[in-house]
Amino acid sequence: MKPASFIFILIALVLAVALPFAQGLLNELDGKSGFYGYKTDVSVPSLPGAEVPGSGLNLVFFGYRSCGTVCPLQLVNLKSLHDRWHDYPVQFVFVTLDPENDSQEELNRVMATMGSNFRAVRPADFRQAQELARQYGDFSAREGGVSREINHGARIYVVTEDDRRQLLYASPDLDLERVSADLERLMEHARG
Repeated sequence: MKPASFIFILIALVLAVALPFAQGLLNELDGKSGFYGYKTDVSVPSLPGAEVPGSGLNLVFFGYRSCGTVCPLQLVNLKSLHDRWHDYPVQFVFVTLDPENDSQEELNRVMATMGSNFRAVRPADFRQAQELARQYGDFSAREGGVSREINHGARIYVVTEDDRRQLLYASPDLDLERVSADLERLMEHARG
């Protein structure tokens, strides 16, 4: 086994064990905000074609269509949240980390099946996708060629109309009632 493969497997194992505890750990570190998600206030780039609606929110997730690990879990979470929030100015934005294999047409088709407030963003190439993820505070790394798996986070970012990342959820193991309460608080603040 190559050393790089061993390191990849070791990192994946550590992440798999730690992932269920990540959101709870972040909550303990940020006990003062009163939010379930980890409270931040960081400027992030606007997402062309998926700008935050007026007085609304974007829930942003970085992944790729052929991902078989965290993406399906987070997309189920986002779909459940969409079912609760589809009548509000809340968008659910999937940013592909694999633009070489995820066409805009296919992404749009998949997002349309998820719900009316889902949007897909497709950067020009992997490097641009990787840089965009980094600017949001996420990571992505490809081991090998274009068809190889992409290692990436499982975070959902909540972004306000002024392109500020206000909350992040680090794990797919989410209490969606508490996430909804967080969204309600942010929406109330946005309305003034």
